[in-house]
Amino acid sequence: MGSPTEFSGLCAAYLIHSRPFSETSLIVELFCESHGRITAVAKGVKRKNNVNKSILQPFRPLLVSWQGHGDLKTLIKIDSPTLAIPLSRDFLYSGLYLNELILRLLAKEAAQPQIYSAYHATLLTLSKQQNIEIALREFEIAMLDELGHGCSFTHDVDGQKMEAHWHYHYLPEQGFVARIDGQFSGQALISIAKREYCDKITRYQAKLYTRQALAPLLGSKPLYSRALFTRPKKINHRNSS
Repeated sequence: MGSPTEFSGLCAAYLIHSRPFSETSLIVELFCESHGRITAVAKGVKRKNNVNKSILQPFRPLLVSWQGHGDLKTLIKIDSPTLAIPLSRDFLYSGLYLNELILRLLAKEAAQPQIYSAYHATLLTLSKQQNIEIALREFEIAMLDELGHGCSFTHDVDGQKMEAHWHYHYLPEQGFVARIDGQFSGQALISIAKREYCDKITRYQAKLYTRQALAPLLGSKPLYSRALFTRPKKINHRNSS
Protein backbone atom coordinates (compact mmCIF):
# COMPACT_ATOMS: atom_id res chain seq x y z
CA MET A 1 0.00 0.00 0.00
CA GLY A 2 1.34 3.45 -0.88
CA SER A 3 1.85 6.24 1.62
CA PRO A 4 -1.20 8.40 2.28
CA THR A 5 -1.27 11.82 0.64
CA GLU A 6 -0.09 14.53 3.00
CA PHE A 7 -1.66 17.99 3.16
CA SER A 8 0.19 20.97 4.57
CA GLY A 9 -1.39 23.78 6.49
CA LEU A 10 -1.25 27.31 5.09
CA CYS A 11 2.23 28.73 5.64
CA ALA A 12 4.25 31.83 4.82
CA ALA A 13 6.67 31.42 1.92
CA TYR A 14 8.69 33.10 -0.80
CA LEU A 15 9.24 31.93 -4.37
CA ILE A 16 12.96 31.32 -4.84
CA HIS A 17 13.08 29.86 -8.35
CA SER A 18 10.78 28.50 -11.04
CA ARG A 19 11.13 26.54 -14.26
CA PRO A 20 8.70 25.26 -16.90
CA PHE A 21 7.01 21.92 -16.24
CA SER A 22 4.50 21.83 -19.07
CA GLU A 23 2.73 24.29 -21.35
CA THR A 24 0.61 25.51 -18.45
CA SER A 25 2.51 24.62 -15.27
CA LEU A 26 5.72 25.43 -13.39
CA ILE A 27 7.99 23.62 -10.99
CA VAL A 28 8.69 26.06 -8.17
CA GLU A 29 11.23 26.19 -5.37
CA LEU A 30 9.67 27.76 -2.29
CA PHE A 31 11.31 28.88 0.94
CA CYS A 32 8.71 28.31 3.66
CA GLU A 33 8.88 29.69 7.18
CA SER A 34 7.73 26.43 8.79
CA HIS A 35 9.01 23.81 6.31
CA GLY A 36 12.18 25.22 4.80
CA ARG A 37 12.79 24.70 1.09
CA ILE A 38 10.26 22.65 -0.84
CA THR A 39 9.79 21.80 -4.52
CA ALA A 40 6.27 21.77 -5.92
CA VAL A 41 4.25 21.81 -9.12
CA ALA A 42 2.14 24.92 -9.64
CA LYS A 43 -0.48 23.60 -12.01
CA GLY A 44 -2.05 25.90 -14.58
CA VAL A 45 -0.29 29.09 -13.46
CA LYS A 46 0.98 29.83 -16.97
CA ARG A 47 -2.56 30.04 -18.34
CA LYS A 48 -3.46 33.56 -19.40
CA ASN A 49 -6.39 33.98 -17.02
CA ASN A 50 -5.00 32.08 -14.04
CA VAL A 51 -5.45 34.21 -10.91
CA ASN A 52 -2.15 32.96 -9.45
CA LYS A 53 -0.06 34.06 -12.41
CA SER A 54 0.59 37.54 -11.03
CA ILE A 55 0.88 36.38 -7.41
CA LEU A 56 3.55 33.71 -7.84
CA GLN A 57 6.62 35.91 -8.27
CA PRO A 58 9.92 36.44 -6.44
CA PHE A 59 10.07 38.75 -3.42
CA ARG A 60 6.32 38.65 -2.87
CA PRO A 61 5.22 37.33 0.56
CA LEU A 62 3.04 34.30 -0.08
CA LEU A 63 0.68 32.02 1.81
CA VAL A 64 0.76 28.53 0.33
CA SER A 65 -0.40 24.99 1.02
CA TRP A 66 0.37 21.77 -0.83
CA GLN A 67 -0.26 18.07 -0.97
CA GLY A 68 2.02 15.11 -1.61
CA HIS A 69 4.47 12.92 0.27
CA GLY A 70 7.49 12.79 -2.08
CA ASP A 71 10.16 15.28 -3.08
CA LEU A 72 7.76 16.93 -5.53
CA LYS A 73 4.61 18.40 -3.99
CA THR A 74 1.55 19.89 -5.68
CA LEU A 75 0.44 23.38 -4.69
CA ILE A 76 -3.25 23.49 -3.81
CA LYS A 77 -3.53 27.09 -2.59
CA ILE A 78 -1.57 30.27 -3.36
CA ASP A 79 -2.40 33.61 -1.82
CA SER A 80 -0.58 36.81 -0.96
CA PRO A 81 -1.32 39.27 1.85
CA THR A 82 0.59 42.10 0.16
CA LEU A 83 2.36 43.24 -2.98
CA ALA A 84 5.89 42.19 -3.88
CA ILE A 85 8.73 43.90 -2.03
CA PRO A 86 10.03 46.45 -4.57
CA LEU A 87 13.64 45.92 -5.65
CA SER A 88 15.49 47.47 -8.57
CA ARG A 89 18.97 47.65 -10.09
CA ASP A 90 21.70 46.36 -7.75
CA PHE A 91 19.14 45.86 -5.00
CA LEU A 92 17.28 43.43 -7.29
CA TYR A 93 20.53 41.62 -8.09
CA SER A 94 21.17 41.36 -4.35
CA GLY A 95 17.78 39.75 -3.87
CA LEU A 96 18.57 37.24 -6.62
CA TYR A 97 21.86 36.53 -4.85
CA LEU A 98 19.99 35.73 -1.63
CA ASN A 99 17.68 33.39 -3.56
CA GLU A 100 20.65 31.60 -5.12
CA LEU A 101 22.29 31.09 -1.73
CA ILE A 102 19.08 29.58 -0.36
CA LEU A 103 18.69 27.32 -3.38
CA ARG A 104 22.29 26.13 -3.21
CA LEU A 105 22.82 25.84 0.55
CA LEU A 106 19.55 24.82 2.22
CA ALA A 107 18.56 21.17 2.38
CA LYS A 108 15.02 20.32 1.30
CA GLU A 109 12.27 20.28 3.92
CA ALA A 110 14.53 21.35 6.78
CA ALA A 111 12.86 24.18 8.69
CA GLN A 112 15.09 27.24 9.06
CA PRO A 113 12.88 29.90 10.71
CA GLN A 114 15.84 32.11 11.71
CA ILE A 115 17.17 32.17 8.15
CA TYR A 116 13.64 32.86 6.90
CA SER A 117 13.38 35.85 9.27
CA ALA A 118 16.82 37.10 8.19
CA TYR A 119 15.82 36.73 4.52
CA HIS A 120 12.59 38.70 4.99
CA ALA A 121 14.39 41.42 6.97
CA THR A 122 17.13 41.69 4.34
CA LEU A 123 14.60 42.11 1.53
CA LEU A 124 12.96 44.94 3.47
CA THR A 125 16.36 46.59 3.98
CA LEU A 126 17.16 46.30 0.28
CA SER A 127 13.77 47.76 -0.64
CA LYS A 128 14.70 50.88 1.34
CA GLN A 129 17.87 51.11 -0.78
CA GLN A 130 20.09 51.05 2.29
CA ASN A 131 23.73 49.91 2.21
CA ILE A 132 23.88 46.73 0.13
CA GLU A 133 27.20 45.50 1.49
CA ILE A 134 26.07 45.60 5.11
CA ALA A 135 22.72 43.97 4.32
CA LEU A 136 24.35 41.07 2.47
CA ARG A 137 27.07 40.52 5.06
CA GLU A 138 24.49 40.41 7.85
CA PHE A 139 22.51 37.78 5.95
CA GLU A 140 25.52 35.69 4.98
CA ILE A 141 26.86 35.62 8.54
CA ALA A 142 23.42 34.76 9.93
CA MET A 143 23.05 31.94 7.39
CA LEU A 144 26.51 30.53 8.13
CA ASP A 145 25.79 30.60 11.86
CA GLU A 146 22.41 28.88 11.52
CA LEU A 147 23.83 26.18 9.23
CA GLY A 148 26.59 25.43 11.74
CA HIS A 149 29.41 26.83 9.62
CA GLY A 150 29.94 30.12 11.43
CA CYS A 151 32.78 31.03 13.76
CA SER A 152 33.68 33.35 16.61
CA PHE A 153 34.85 36.89 15.93
CA THR A 154 35.72 37.50 19.58
CA HIS A 155 38.03 34.51 20.22
CA ASP A 156 40.52 32.61 18.07
CA VAL A 157 40.57 28.83 17.53
CA ASP A 158 42.61 28.40 20.72
CA GLY A 159 40.02 30.26 22.79
CA GLN A 160 42.17 33.36 23.15
CA LYS A 161 40.48 36.73 23.03
CA MET A 162 40.93 38.65 19.77
CA GLU A 163 43.52 41.41 20.04
CA ALA A 164 42.82 44.56 18.05
CA HIS A 165 46.48 45.07 17.03
CA TRP A 166 47.07 41.45 15.92
CA HIS A 167 46.46 39.84 12.55
CA TYR A 168 44.62 36.58 11.90
CA HIS A 169 44.24 33.88 9.28
CA TYR A 170 40.90 32.18 8.64
CA LEU A 171 40.77 28.37 8.80
CA PRO A 172 37.62 27.09 7.03
CA GLU A 173 35.15 25.34 9.35
CA GLN A 174 37.34 26.25 12.35
CA GLY A 175 37.83 29.97 12.87
CA PHE A 176 40.66 32.44 13.13
CA VAL A 177 44.25 31.82 14.18
CA ALA A 178 46.83 34.51 14.99
CA ARG A 179 49.37 34.94 12.19
CA ILE A 180 51.83 37.74 11.48
CA ASP A 181 50.89 37.59 7.79
CA GLY A 182 47.16 37.10 8.43
CA GLN A 183 44.68 38.78 6.07
CA PHE A 184 42.34 39.85 8.86
CA SER A 185 42.97 42.58 11.41
CA GLY A 186 41.88 41.94 14.97
CA GLN A 187 40.17 45.31 15.08
CA ALA A 188 38.04 44.49 12.02
CA LEU A 189 37.03 41.12 13.50
CA ILE A 190 36.04 42.77 16.78
CA SER A 191 33.95 45.29 14.81
CA ILE A 192 32.27 42.45 12.87
CA ALA A 193 31.43 40.75 16.18
CA LYS A 194 29.66 43.95 17.24
CA ARG A 195 28.02 44.24 13.77
CA GLU A 196 29.67 47.64 13.35
CA TYR A 197 30.55 48.25 9.71
CA CYS A 198 31.37 51.95 9.83
CA ASP A 199 34.71 51.79 7.99
CA LYS A 200 35.68 50.37 4.59
CA ILE A 201 38.29 48.00 6.05
CA THR A 202 35.71 46.25 8.23
CA ARG A 203 33.25 45.96 5.34
CA TYR A 204 35.97 44.59 3.06
CA GLN A 205 37.14 42.04 5.63
CA ALA A 206 33.57 40.95 6.37
CA LYS A 207 33.16 40.29 2.64
CA LEU A 208 36.50 38.45 2.53
CA TYR A 209 35.40 36.24 5.44
CA THR A 210 32.00 35.33 3.96
CA ARG A 211 33.56 34.58 0.56
CA GLN A 212 36.07 32.22 2.18
CA ALA A 213 33.49 30.63 4.49
CA LEU A 214 30.92 30.10 1.71
CA ALA A 215 33.39 28.80 -0.89
CA PRO A 216 33.61 25.17 0.34
CA LEU A 217 29.82 25.03 0.75
CA LEU A 218 29.10 26.35 -2.74
CA GLY A 219 31.70 24.25 -4.52
CA SER A 220 33.18 25.06 -7.91
CA LYS A 221 29.95 26.03 -9.67
CA PRO A 222 29.87 29.85 -9.91
CA LEU A 223 26.98 31.92 -8.67
CA TYR A 224 25.04 33.37 -11.60
CA SER A 225 23.81 36.31 -9.53
CA ARG A 226 27.34 37.54 -8.79
CA ALA A 227 27.94 38.02 -12.50
CA LEU A 228 25.04 40.50 -12.64
CA PHE A 229 27.04 43.01 -10.59
CA THR A 230 29.85 43.03 -13.14
CA ARG A 231 27.62 43.92 -16.09
CA PRO A 232 28.28 47.39 -17.57
CA LYS A 233 26.01 50.03 -16.09
CA LYS A 234 25.07 53.37 -17.58
CA ILE A 235 24.79 54.83 -14.11
CA ASN A 236 27.16 53.98 -11.28
CA HIS A 237 25.20 52.38 -8.44
CA ARG A 238 26.46 51.08 -5.10
CA ASN A 239 28.27 47.79 -5.60
CA SER A 240 27.80 44.86 -3.44
CA SER A 241 27.97 41.03 -3.36
